[in-house]
Amino acid sequence: MRRSRCAAALCLLYLLIPAGAFAASPSCHCFRDRDYDPANPGKSDGYLLATASNTLLSAAYGVPKSDIVQARMSGTSGEDLWISTYAAHRQGVAAGTLMTARASAASWRDVFGSRGGDLESLGPRFVAALAAGAGDEVLSRLAAAETLAARLGSPWEELDDLAGRGASLQETVLASLIGVWSSRAAPEVYAEVKDGRSGWSRLLATTKKTPKQMEVEVPKALHPAAGR
Repeated sequence: MRRSRCAAALCLLYLLIPAGAFAASPSCHCFRDRDYDPANPGKSDGYLLATASNTLLSAAYGVPKSDIVQARMSGTSGEDLWISTYAAHRQGVAAGTLMTARASAASWRDVFGSRGGDLESLGPRFVAALAAGAGDEVLSRLAAAETLAARLGSPWEELDDLAGRGASLQETVLASLIGVWSSRAAPEVYAEVKDGRSGWSRLLATTKKTPKQMEVEVPKALHPAAGR
């Protein structure tokens, strides 16, 4: 029930907010190269990183994928989408309320500080980052990491290792997924890409999957949500 309320609030909000209301500048979320090409495997990496992250957000919290893509193309930042959706689910509030509050606040720290509520439900890492004044990039990556730990079973030592190596939200998500599908540690997958030994799409291909299959494969990889 909580997940459906969260999804409904987000869908309604995306229809009502003006384009770019939550982002300093719109970011294109269009990708021409979506097919895996063994002769040029790197060309689908950008799409793969984006669709893996978007599909995880959609599958974990019941938000229609089309609404996420529409919001991104309208200028809403991926960081705001992840933070608001994650926090709404954890705190049992309407995601739209959080997004509206963020539009008039200087930071997410101010949003949660002014609202009060149950901060502990956001998880100790997220709360510590808020207290330290972490920016949107860090908070959204932590929201994704909490989701991966809860729904994919990603070990926190691997997630913390990825953070220490500088992995972005999208890289953390994709490294964790490929790690599960290839029975490898996520930091090992990440290192192989960053060292230039392979690429994201090429690594995915070794698991017998393609970028376009993410909408099917990511939900199948997730564990059932625990009751809250």
